Amino acid sequence: MRAAVRAWSDFAGKRRPSGRSRFYSVSRDLRVIVDGRPLVPRRSGIGVHTAEIAGRLDVTPPPLIASHAEIINKQGIERCSFRVDRAPNGILWQQFVLPRVADADVLWGPHGTIPIALKIPAVVTLHDFTSLTMPGRHLFKTLASFNLFISESLERADRVAAVSKTIANEATRWFGVPREIIEIIPNGVDDFFCPGPSPQPSPEGEGGPEGRVRGDYILFVGTLEPRKGIDDLIAVWQSLPQPRPRLMLCGERGWRVKVPADIEITGWVDRERLRMLYQRALIFVYPSRYEGFGIPPLEAMACGAPVIATRTGAIPEYGDGAALLIDPGDRDALRESMLRLLRDPQLRADLSARGVERAKRYRWDRSAQLMTELVAEAARG
Repeated sequence: MRAAVRAWSDFAGKRRPSGRSRFYSVSRDLRVIVDGRPLVPRRSGIGVHTAEIAGRLDVTPPPLIASHAEIINKQGIERCSFRVDRAPNGILWQQFVLPRVADADVLWGPHGTIPIALKIPAVVTLHDFTSLTMPGRHLFKTLASFNLFISESLERADRVAAVSKTIANEATRWFGVPREIIEIIPNGVDDFFCPGPSPQPSPEGEGGPEGRVRGDYILFVGTLEPRKGIDDLIAVWQSLPQPRPRLMLCGERGWRVKVPADIEITGWVDRERLRMLYQRALIFVYPSRYEGFGIPPLEAMACGAPVIATRTGAIPEYGDGAALLIDPGDRDALRESMLRLLRDPQLRADLSARGVERAKRYRWDRSAQLMTELVAEAARG
């Protein structure tokens, strides 16, 4: 069967023979160009992934990050070089401009697609398939940019990185990507995200019958969009008995989400404030309907926040036993878990300690090492 897959790939002329073998002495003389589109706006999950890995790739010269607009936030990627070929549309720039300027040994496409007409080896990273599985929860421009090119990109790619076992399995099942060219390269956290000073308890009885500290909050971090389960979180929070902690949504407004006036929306925040919000949260809740990985729960765990999250994407892979996990869309389970943590400070403390230890297994340095090896393999053919 594997031979048949290789034969079909060779016949199609869009994928080089894999000849995959793991090696750990990576040639450092490697010119890598990175599709920098995820770095152009304020960084969300894929932008964080791109910056954290690109800035750590162990290659000489440092990676060249190409983009269609100026990258303002260069934090973590200062050692890289940059090229801007201005274009009004990122996907058109990727397909028609990037192939012409990609003078390198290998290209890394961190956002699920690569230029179809590319003439050099390429690695593509897969984060999720929500535009295919949940099209009603995406804007049209997102659907068009991903769905039009995902199949051809996976046929063209020499190597594929998947952020979780779930995504690797979906790539094989839905697109026939040979498992031997897929490497699981999970997201991570760095040492910046760490526990803060222990909060000081309020005087006894001041925080209500469940022992909560006055001013504590329940935190969500992520883009405010339907697939993140924001509606579930808001509905469950509103059903909690008074007095209850306030609900804070940290992230930029996406679309089709109505937030009541008594819920705080921070908008985008810098890393320093984000870390502080994680550290001081009474509970971190991530009720996403679908994820490829899900970085915020891992960051919250690293900062010592007790986490409630859904069983989707890589969350069970890193969260099982260190967070309370529920099924996506199960509001009853979400409410039960929130009440359980609000009423049980010892459970909060236990999850906090377990989360910190679990997060130590997921570091960007390791992810970048795996990606360095993968781009080197792709360049070797």
